[in-house]
Amino acid sequence: MSDELPSELADNLAAYRTSAAVAEYSVYRLYPGEEYLFSKYYRAGQSVLDLACGLGRTTLLLYEIGLIVRGIDRSDVFIEIARQRLPYLDLRVGSFDWIEEPDSSFNHVLISNNGIDYAFPFAQRLAALRECARTLKPGGTLIYSSHNLKSLHWFSPYYRNRLWWRLRNSASAFKKWGYIYEGGLHTFYGSAESVVCQTEEVGLKFVEMKGFSKLGDGRLDKYFSPYIHYVFTKPDHVGRAGQGNSPDCCRTRAR
Repeated sequence: MSDELPSELADNLAAYRTSAAVAEYSVYRLYPGEEYLFSKYYRAGQSVLDLACGLGRTTLLLYEIGLIVRGIDRSDVFIEIARQRLPYLDLRVGSFDWIEEPDSSFNHVLISNNGIDYAFPFAQRLAALRECARTLKPGGTLIYSSHNLKSLHWFSPYYRNRLWWRLRNSASAFKKWGYIYEGGLHTFYGSAESVVCQTEEVGLKFVEMKGFSKLGDGRLDKYFSPYIHYVFTKPDHVGRAGQGNSPDCCRTRAR
């Protein structure tokens, strides 16, 4: 892994070393989508690699329901504080695009709170997905959430209090994916199709996606949700797709 960081990635990492970030991520609870997915796919005694774990929000709550969990985050500030608060948890500094764990070593891999969307450039995102597939046991799940590009259409109800931001970025909704600069962070937004394509390219199989549940219609929820939870599983045999480059549907931005 190169020691030279793109300036955009350096900006993202710096944002997670601030007191404001510590305050924002010091809420220890599960979100509704997480409650649904964790109860459906996780069982006590199974192992979970909690990547981009931040201050240990999901690490703690997974531990409390009986899972064997290890949390990893690139922010040394977050990990130091989390260790002070939760000394009984296995929390380590590390990067999700270079995971220092053996092949097929965890039943599940989790990236919560859209953490993968702050990988930059796009090649680092793909490297993170490959590492998730490598460390996941056959039959296990990768669950992660990612910002929904289609929610950037100007009529999305979730951005009604961010009118100028919504107008400035609504044209991006017609792309397949892209990075948007907001709040000091370079953030990935992708269509559901491109996110599934990226992840299946590393050898994982799509299982389901879940958007917000506020509009009363699953199809609309998945289209308008500002972010979507995705579930993938690792087949017994990973084919050539897990070794190659991403096809055009994953790599190329729509013009």
